[in-house]
Amino acid sequence: NFAMTSSASNPGYTGERHPELFKERPAKGNKPGQLSRAQLDEFYTRGFTLVRDFFTKEELDAVKADITVKVSELADNLYNAGKIKDKHEGLGFYHRLCAIERDFPGANIVLHKLSTLPPSFRAIAAHERMLNLLEDIVGPNISFNPVWNLRTKTPNNAASTVPWHQDSGYFDVESYNTLIVTAWVPLLDTNEQNGTLQMVPGCHRDGYIAKHTCCAGPTWYIDLDEDTIEKEFGVDMAKDPVTLDVPYGSFLLFNNFTPHRSLNNRSDVVRWSIDFRWQRTGTPAGLFGLKPTCEVRRDGEPDFRPDWDSFDSVDRNRAQLESMARDESAADEFSAVISGPWMKKWEIVNHNKHTDAFEKNPEGWQPGMLHG
Repeated sequence: NFAMTSSASNPGYTGERHPELFKERPAKGNKPGQLSRAQLDEFYTRGFTLVRDFFTKEELDAVKADITVKVSELADNLYNAGKIKDKHEGLGFYHRLCAIERDFPGANIVLHKLSTLPPSFRAIAAHERMLNLLEDIVGPNISFNPVWNLRTKTPNNAASTVPWHQDSGYFDVESYNTLIVTAWVPLLDTNEQNGTLQMVPGCHRDGYIAKHTCCAGPTWYIDLDEDTIEKEFGVDMAKDPVTLDVPYGSFLLFNNFTPHRSLNNRSDVVRWSIDFRWQRTGTPAGLFGLKPTCEVRRDGEPDFRPDWDSFDSVDRNRAQLESMARDESAADEFSAVISGPWMKKWEIVNHNKHTDAFEKNPEGWQPGMLHG
């Protein structure tokens, strides 16, 4: 019972467990792109697997081209508003946002708030081989989750370093019985130096969300304390976390219960990545009723096409602000502040500009939104 197991400071904690999510596996298929039996076993037993050499150069070139357009649009807007004096047009994909960020701190966060899927992002979200792969995990009826992100990790920027967490720590409690599968797609070879991901294997198998806190350092990110991970999941945080180097063209596949974090980017380039999420059609989206999933594959209908226009008609960032009685039309388009419903799920133990923006409007929050 939610009311009995949660508390005023931690309404996101229910104590419920859903181990059945990792015991009932769809039958192994034999379609292009699908995981090997060893990879599937790793996904279920460790909570993640590295899928190597999945994307073609052309597919990722299209993604980089779409992001380049967005960076140019951001530079134009900042320049026209008098926020920057140089658009740094001579710099390439991995350096231009670094220069813009130096001139206008927070530019990477403004770009992170991208709300509509560019064409190449849509192509990955409904990628035939990707959906084939997902069939082995969620079944033949697949929907795209509304929580997707372009990660703009500029060098040595604490605002883009994500602490330990479980993804469902951000989702409403109605979705705690839902398996949501993430593909983390980097746009360069990622490693410990430039801010790759770390995972804690095996912590997902009970389908359990531990208590998080809000918000880490100067960010809007929730935090799962290492002592809590050790206590709740019986692991040794000095030995058990795995640092995963992900080559360009490959991606990490993991679930919404596996604790993970991203490391600081200590290189001199942007560590670009995108995280996409999918789930079985008909299961809760987890976004507090603010935006639904988008159906991307329907069993028995090989010509089925996603309705991306309807999906993109709901601006997730605007919906999050409006849910807290904040009118986005009055917000600065260059604001580097992000706040949202996940902040009400967990005790706020560290205050910053992101939590301050949330706490200014507590009356705008309705507790029932935790249930969507």
